[in-house]
Amino acid sequence: MSRLQRLLKDRMGASASRCDTTHGSPLTAPPRLGFPYRLFVPEHFEARYEYPLFVWLHSDNSSEYELDSIMEGMSVRNYVAIAPRAHRVSKISKRLFRWGTNIADLTMAEEFVFDSIDEVLGVLPIHPDRIFLGGFGTAGTIAQWIGLRTPSRFAGVVSINGPFPTTKRALAGWKQSRALPVLFAQGSDSRQCMDDDVIDTMRVAHAASLDYRFVRFEAGERGFGAGDMPVCASGAAQTDTLDTEMLLAANRFMMGIVTSTDVPLMVSSDEPSRPVATAFGKN
Repeated sequence: MSRLQRLLKDRMGASASRCDTTHGSPLTAPPRLGFPYRLFVPEHFEARYEYPLFVWLHSDNSSEYELDSIMEGMSVRNYVAIAPRAHRVSKISKRLFRWGTNIADLTMAEEFVFDSIDEVLGVLPIHPDRIFLGGFGTAGTIAQWIGLRTPSRFAGVVSINGPFPTTKRALAGWKQSRALPVLFAQGSDSRQCMDDDVIDTMRVAHAASLDYRFVRFEAGERGFGAGDMPVCASGAAQTDTLDTEMLLAANRFMMGIVTSTDVPLMVSSDEPSRPVATAFGKN
């Protein structure tokens, strides 16, 4: 029995036997919450080390199993990660799920996030000041909304192709939100986060003195590993692609916060094998 297996058994009793405890593999967590979620334990797990926690809100028309590919592309060693399932069933398939955008939907997503955090804090060694929240598309917008409302709960927020939240109350505590680092990443071919959305977000971030870092990825030869990363969709006729370089930028952003160093968000554009990324800089 591994150290992780013993840890889960000690903390969770008989329910630990329902987990796949292979290091580096995502775990289907024991049913301690009122909704399904996916838990990822890093490779070479060390029980004495307090890991950063990454909470991932999956894209619309997807599921919590998206976390598998996210961590494979971002880092399999740096984080414990968890992904709650969205509460609305997709119109495309009953096996896929999506997030709503009204206040009730956002409040429910917020509850899922904090319940997920509490669950992980109870069973795995997590550094309480290194909790990150991220999402793609609509989920990226929701991640911003949650983070800006409760900035003291997070070390940083990652939003990829997610426009700035226009729902009321997003900036209710804008003075406190100034201390929250946010990575706002956009693919140049995004249909969910258009150039006007980026400009609007830059204006809001500047006006409120928010700590936003903007990066744009040019369309090109982008892909997830061998190209088997699922396409993340917001609708049957509207799709955006989440690629590895975006996830690596997210990893650099979060590791810079963890290590208190200024880590560049992207690799040099001189490397021909990499897509071109342009940093707009810190607001």
